[in-house]
Amino acid sequence: MNDGEKPTALDEAAEWYVRQDAGVLDAGEQARFRAWLMQPANRAAYEEVAGAWDDLGRIPRPELSTGFPRQRDVRAVPLRRHPSRTSRPRRWALAAAAVVVAVTAGYALDLPMRLEADAMTATGEARTVMLDDGSSVALNTASAIAVDYSRERRRIRLLRGEAVFTVARDAARPFVVAAASGEAVARGTVFAVRKDDEAATVTVLESHVGVSYPAAGRTAVELSPGEALDYSRRGLGAVRVVDADAATAWRRGKLIFVDRPLGEVIAELNRYHSGRIQIIDGSISSHPVSGVFDTGNPLQALEVIEQTLGLHSTRLSSLLILLHH
Repeated sequence: MNDGEKPTALDEAAEWYVRQDAGVLDAGEQARFRAWLMQPANRAAYEEVAGAWDDLGRIPRPELSTGFPRQRDVRAVPLRRHPSRTSRPRRWALAAAAVVVAVTAGYALDLPMRLEADAMTATGEARTVMLDDGSSVALNTASAIAVDYSRERRRIRLLRGEAVFTVARDAARPFVVAAASGEAVARGTVFAVRKDDEAATVTVLESHVGVSYPAAGRTAVELSPGEALDYSRRGLGAVRVVDADAATAWRRGKLIFVDRPLGEVIAELNRYHSGRIQIIDGSISSHPVSGVFDTGNPLQALEVIEQTLGLHSTRLSSLLILLHH
C-alpha cells in the first residue's frame, strides 16, 4: 500500500481477523470492532477473509463477538455458494494478505516476551549464550529464555522454542529448566528442551536429568543419555529411546527426517522460514519424507521434497501453498 493510501475494507478486515484470533482486543477495541462490523461492506469483507482462511485449512476462527444476532453462520457465506463471485485464487490471495498482517502484528504482540526475555533468537537464527556460572545455552530458531539465578538454584525459563543446555557442575545449586508448567533438573549434564505451546519435550545427550510435571502428581522421572520424554496437560509421557544427536542436529545447521509424514516435515520447516508453507490438500500430508536438509534454506528443502513427491508450490506474497502437480 502506498503512503497516504486509505486502507480498504479487506485490509481492515484482515487486521481485525488476526487481532480477534489472537485474543488481544481490550474492551475498547472490542467496541470499535463491533461498530466497524455493523457496516455491511465491512462485515462482508470480514466474512470473505474468514472464508479464505478456512480454505487454507487454518484452525477454526474466533466467534464474531458482535453483540447482535448473526444473520448467518460465517462458514456459509455467499462466496461459498456462488464460487463465480470470488475465485479460489482470489480467496488464496485474501488469506495471504491475512498472513502478511499476522506477521506485521506478530512483532507488536511479541513485545511482552521481548521485555521478559534475557536472550532470544529470530526466525531462522541460532546462537549460543554463555551464562554467569559457565553454563551455555544453544538457542534454536525463534526461541527465548529468561534467567533467574539465586544462591539456592539456577533456574532458566524456556519462554518459547528450543534450546540445548550444557550445564557447569555445581553440587550446591541444581540447574532447572522450566517450560510449559514442567521442569527438567540437572546438576551437570547436556540436555535439550523444546516447548510447543503447552507441551514440552526433554531429550538427554549426556549424564542424567530428572523431569517432573507437578500437575501429574508424580515424582520426577529420570532420563539417561539417548532418552526423551514429552509432557503436557495430559501428564508425563512414556520414556522413549531416541537418536539425541539427530534430534539436535539443528546445532549443526541440519534437519534430519526419517519416514516422517509430510505434514510434520512442513511444520518443522515453517519454524525456520520467515513466511508460511501451507498444505491445503490433506491427502498428501501423510506422505513419508526422509532426508537431511539445511536449516538455513528451508525453501531449498521444500524444492527437493516437491521433486521427490511430485508436488509443486504456488507463491502468494509470503505464503507458499503446496499442491499436487
